[in-house]
Amino acid sequence: MLALILLALAPLMILGGQCAILATAGLPLRWRISSSDLPRSVKRANRVLLNAVLASVLLAYPLLRGESIVGYYARFFPLDCGPIDLLRGAAASVLYLALLYGAWVATDNVRCNVRHSPATLTRRLAAVPLMSIAAATLEELLFRAVLLAGLLESFPTAIAMALGILIFAAAHYVRSVKRYWTFPGHVALGGLFCVAFLCTRTLWLPIGLHAGGILVLMGIRPFARYAGPSWLVGASIFPYAGVVGIFALGLLTANVWLTYGVAR
Repeated sequence: MLALILLALAPLMILGGQCAILATAGLPLRWRISSSDLPRSVKRANRVLLNAVLASVLLAYPLLRGESIVGYYARFFPLDCGPIDLLRGAAASVLYLALLYGAWVATDNVRCNVRHSPATLTRRLAAVPLMSIAAATLEELLFRAVLLAGLLESFPTAIAMALGILIFAAAHYVRSVKRYWTFPGHVALGGLFCVAFLCTRTLWLPIGLHAGGILVLMGIRPFARYAGPSWLVGASIFPYAGVVGIFALGLLTANVWLTYGVAR
């Protein structure tokens, strides 16, 4: 229950911090977490605020449990076969997305072309590997090592998994977003990561799956334009929101379950 409380407090702290930033900048207050149309300096302050709140949750959780920070999170990174799971997860995500995009390009549902200068492309693509690892690690620490691990201690497995999946998906819609119909795709994505954690009880495999997906999606973003219908190919960087993407996530989740089975 402690994890649920901390996760519930996080959006409130972010919203309160956003109001303080807006007031300091002399801008109107807003009651949704959003910075899309704000000045660059305010956007930067909001990003710092977001990362500070998430870091505070990660630091506070083990301490409130009476454990050391390093000791708590170290258990999710065993060194026996864990790094191999990281590579397997990344390879699986890259393979699935490569096949998906290959099929879409072949059927003209996605079109790829160069739209930026070499310097711009180099700058954007150079940051992708680091961004994929950083973003995946942060989300997996928060939603699996804190949230799902805590839920599995407090509830039967089926209930803990359902809550972990739904909260992960809903967290992507706490801030103001352009699309809400993509929610089933986030549910399917949460199912993949939660099953990977349940099977291994470590973060290696979930981080690998997560980072591999971000790597491909962010890497292809500067080139791809979605020409097919949204129900089929999703939208923008949410290809898993379409019917084919959700099916692929379900298939990959089944692969993880059949490969790893019940937690070792």
